[in-house]
Amino acid sequence: MEDLLGAWHSVNTTSAIHAGLLRERQHPVLKKIRKQMVIELIGFVLFLSVYYNFFDGAQKPVYANVLLITAMLVVIAVNIVGYVFAKQGVPGENVRELLEKHLIKMRIYAIVSVFARALMMTAFVVFFKGNVIVVVLFVGLFMALVRLWVVRIRNLKTVYKNF
Repeated sequence: MEDLLGAWHSVNTTSAIHAGLLRERQHPVLKKIRKQMVIELIGFVLFLSVYYNFFDGAQKPVYANVLLITAMLVVIAVNIVGYVFAKQGVPGENVRELLEKHLIKMRIYAIVSVFARALMMTAFVVFFKGNVIVVVLFVGLFMALVRLWVVRIRNLKTVYKNF
């Protein structure tokens, strides 16, 4: 472990190196995140452009329309913030400090992301007057999303503790 830390400190890690590592077109994780974000963005925009006519938005209460549009815009904003978060390097010289800062940012992003998805699921239930089956399905999806983030953060914590 000491050899690894010594090697880390001996390498001149300038911001130019970090910028090179985080080039959008060359970084496989950023490419996947961007691809997912673009696909979701296209889906949300298509849905928002047709939902009013296809699903009788004029016959729904105004609050249901506003809630649905707001929830989708919040999810789009959270996706964009998440991409920017993943794209940013974490400044600092100590690896432990970097991991700790990244873990804190990831926890905050996870909470915001889960709440945004919960808002969208609630908006769908309100707009479509979801029955018990839909609500149970959304609760299941919500629990799966929470579990996904817990596993991600737990894995990062394990890396942090073992470093």
